[in-house]
Amino acid sequence: MSTDDASLTPTSAPNSSKRNTLILIGCMVVGVGMFVALPVVGILAAVAIPNFVAMDLKSKRAEVPGNVDGLKTAELAYDAAFDGYQSVGSATEGRYLLGREPHSFLDQDTADFDKIGWQPDGMVRGIYWVVVTDGGRDFEVHGICDVDGDGQYAEYVATRETNATMVSPYDVY
Repeated sequence: MSTDDASLTPTSAPNSSKRNTLILIGCMVVGVGMFVALPVVGILAAVAIPNFVAMDLKSKRAEVPGNVDGLKTAELAYDAAFDGYQSVGSATEGRYLLGREPHSFLDQDTADFDKIGWQPDGMVRGIYWVVVTDGGRDFEVHGICDVDGDGQYAEYVATRETNATMVSPYDVY
């Protein structure tokens, strides 16, 4: 055996044994950590994902009260100019448009809305109408949507005295 061959053999077996023990302990710590971490991550995901979905639906539904209040303002301006309110739209017109995807407001019959000078910007997720009430002394602005596509409508109503108020259950989108 040459001196070069002797330098290639391990000189101390205990160091190798310590290294193997440390590697084994490290693997056990990582394994236990994964065993504990995976259920925690699963629980967090089970809580967080439905909350993210609900937040997304709420943000899409938020268009409706803004447009209802805009229609209310248009009715008040119409009253100031013409001494009366104008019924516009229809409770049944355009319901087939409601669902997950936005649609053009112009897909709904919009001629009456031009009378009061109101039109939303861009695509919409709701349909809107105004009913004159109390013998012409008040009005109700209605807006409905179904952003989750489940067939239940989220509805907001405003009057001359009140801003848009949700009249459907809070968890209806």
